[in-house]
Amino acid sequence: MNTREFFASKLFLRHLLLAAAAAIVLMWGALQLLDIYTLHNRTLTVPDLEGMHEEDLDPLLDRMNLRYVINDSIFDDSRDKGTVAGQDPAPGAQVKRNRTIYLTTVAILPEMVEMPDLTDLSLRQAMSLLEAHGLILGKLEYRPDIARNAVLQQKFKQGNIEPGTQVEKGTEIDLVLGEGLGENVVEVPMVIGMPRRDAIQLLNASSLNVGNEVFIDEEDDYLKVYEQIPDPLTKTHFLQAGSTVDLHYRSSQEFDFEKYKEELLTVPVPMLYGKTTEEVRETMEALSLGIGEEIFEGGVSEQNARVYRQEPEFEEDARTPLDTKINIWYRSLDEFDLSE
Repeated sequence: MNTREFFASKLFLRHLLLAAAAAIVLMWGALQLLDIYTLHNRTLTVPDLEGMHEEDLDPLLDRMNLRYVINDSIFDDSRDKGTVAGQDPAPGAQVKRNRTIYLTTVAILPEMVEMPDLTDLSLRQAMSLLEAHGLILGKLEYRPDIARNAVLQQKFKQGNIEPGTQVEKGTEIDLVLGEGLGENVVEVPMVIGMPRRDAIQLLNASSLNVGNEVFIDEEDDYLKVYEQIPDPLTKTHFLQAGSTVDLHYRSSQEFDFEKYKEELLTVPVPMLYGKTTEEVRETMEALSLGIGEEIFEGGVSEQNARVYRQEPEFEEDARTPLDTKINIWYRSLDEFDLSE
């Protein structure tokens, strides 16, 4: 049998078909083994690990045949120390068994920063530098010195703190400042309605300390000043630099500060029609309003004058900010019609 006859024979064709079938079986078996090895179409859903402590991760991930590695940490005062802050793959991702989850946790040890050198800086410069380093201005103390509001000493827990010292971020640093020449007296600023942090910064910038703090509502991130003592709304107060101002807070989530400030910082527009100059002054003083331009028509004397016009005009329920100046026109009592 020659070669041509052999390839055309039934024996060859039978062996060829057997060989092809065997190859197909071998390929199918190999694919099945590969699926088993790679767990084809068998995946796990990555759980949400955020907020979990490390000791709680092992039992959960072991049960799911997953692994984890902590490869980074961050500083975040708003989260519990040691808890998971981020993960890769993200929650809900589909992964194979024994996949490693890479975690970022909240650092357990506090973040440390370097203490800057504040000596000879002004109070405002020192405040800015402390804020840039993540530190907080504590108490202000004044001592006799020619340089007013210049930093003479930086202190931590009643002792000196040298520049370059590593301190925990958020640490309060007390400052000793120069009184300057003459009487070091400052005006008490109005901080009612301001967020707590802003109010404290303004008092510090005005060379004043925060005294007693009273929290009328529960402490939260929405605290604003409800009342301050001394109260600048009653009169202008002056205090020695380094003195304290007491602050009372309420939560803007619980209290309507816009309405409160409107009522607190405004007064009713008075009805001055027909009043004498003396009555006008008494009324304006009682309401903390100012007298603007006074026009005495026809050369009328103050003794014989009565108000017949004012700006802003009186209207029912109308209010005006404190210290508003009201312009007033007078006429002679002889020309004045009180029936108008």
